[in-house]
Amino acid sequence: EYASYSNDCVFNVDETGMYYDLPPSYIWSVRGGSSKISAGEKHSMRMTAVLTVRADGTKLPLMFVMRGTPGGRIESTEFPTFPPGHYYAVQEKAWMDGRVWAQYLREVLGESIEEPSVVLLDNFECHVSDESYKIMYEELGAHLCPLPPNSTSVCQPLDVGVMAPFKRNLRNLWLLEEQIVGDDEDPFSPTACQKRMAMVKRAIAAWDMVSDDVIRRSFEKAIPELVADN
Repeated sequence: EYASYSNDCVFNVDETGMYYDLPPSYIWSVRGGSSKISAGEKHSMRMTAVLTVRADGTKLPLMFVMRGTPGGRIESTEFPTFPPGHYYAVQEKAWMDGRVWAQYLREVLGESIEEPSVVLLDNFECHVSDESYKIMYEELGAHLCPLPPNSTSVCQPLDVGVMAPFKRNLRNLWLLEEQIVGDDEDPFSPTACQKRMAMVKRAIAAWDMVSDDVIRRSFEKAIPELVADN
């Protein structure tokens, strides 16, 4: 199905949650008691990063989805201070939704599609909505290709070989940082602002550390016939 597309026209996109604190994750339980999770699982600040890769090894800019009110203070006062070259959005729970997905398609993906392309993604509701198909086909000239349910661990390049090194890079960079302490319950507090900036910079650095070869190999493993035909 993908053989007619060259490697610079095959994209894969997915979201991943990121946390400010990244201590080791573990679950333990005392016999007869309830399971306990580490403090690392009760993370303070969370945001979503949207990762996009292309079969030729190209990484697209990141999109960050932060907890906030569209058109509110974070968008108006903090976004201009974030590193240029990447994209930023707010959503009430820092999740992907239909509004942010449309923004991603037009601002991030749309800037990188120059000829008919195919975009591989999972079956998350907003990914496969009527609006998503419409924008993808009519505005971007791309074919949206949802992967079969429960197949992303073997068929999605990001899951096969990119997410793990990206998250490993995040953890390693976190270990090197001077930790920001303070209450971030108030989203407009200096601590919360500092943590958002730190998370953005950390993710950009972690993304930069993912090599073109790692991306190409992830496509080779997930879709071997695609690479063989190119």
